[in-house]
Amino acid sequence: MAKKLKANQKQKPFLSKSTLKKLKVITVTFIVIVILLYFHKTVIRYGYQAYRYFQYASQKRNLTNTVSFPDAFTVHGIDISRYQPDVDWTTLKAINVDKDTVAFQFVFIKATEGLFWEDPTFDENWNDATEHNIVRGAYHYYKPNSNALLQAKNFISSVKLKKGDLPPVIDIEEAGKKNKKELVGSLKIYVAAIEKKYGVKPIIYSNINFIENYLADDFKTYKFWVAHYYVDDLKISNDINWVFWQYHDRAHLINSASGFDVNVFNGNKNDFKKLLIK
Repeated sequence: MAKKLKANQKQKPFLSKSTLKKLKVITVTFIVIVILLYFHKTVIRYGYQAYRYFQYASQKRNLTNTVSFPDAFTVHGIDISRYQPDVDWTTLKAINVDKDTVAFQFVFIKATEGLFWEDPTFDENWNDATEHNIVRGAYHYYKPNSNALLQAKNFISSVKLKKGDLPPVIDIEEAGKKNKKELVGSLKIYVAAIEKKYGVKPIIYSNINFIENYLADDFKTYKFWVAHYYVDDLKISNDINWVFWQYHDRAHLINSASGFDVNVFNGNKNDFKKLLIK
């Protein structure tokens, strides 16, 4: 028969105090990690805004830089991300080498990158463009070694397109570890998911060499946004249906210190309106 415990003898707890303390720490850590993963885009966004405030609060602005804008184009625009934190939406103009001003009518805004990343300034830029009547578009930076479908879901979770917006853009500039066939295959998965969601074909962005070497043959029915800097004209095959040309990456806007990518639309204002989401 088991001996009865003495009256003054206490039964030992199932878990020691030190073990309970460790379990509490592990539980709290797990909960914090889950919350951070679930709200990671919000955490990144506001964390960066705090960083930006301290980083740029005391910067001096350089307003003297000018750039030569291509002739014969009537629709101009910029593209921005967290690296251009000081957009003056009320002006949105630049000064060319002849001291004339050029007004920008559209803006492409970086939304996402890879599997999980959302640009921390995306929501702010997206809303500012609407408030100032600037035609807006969103782009995703494609990581070739990451799952294409999950990248599409990342973009879709961040970007809600409306009537009057530009079609979604996929920014692809590297092949990673893939050969051409593998890259095209994964890119088609991404493109199909985006097209299904928004009901419109995405625009493909890349530099002129990458388009010619990797993309032109397999995406003949798609429109391209071509990056090709410091030349007077965009000389590219007639088989490539290009709608935007990014011709410079160091332009300065009035009242802004950052360097901006600047672009032109290949057509007139009516052609531009036809491109927008209906």
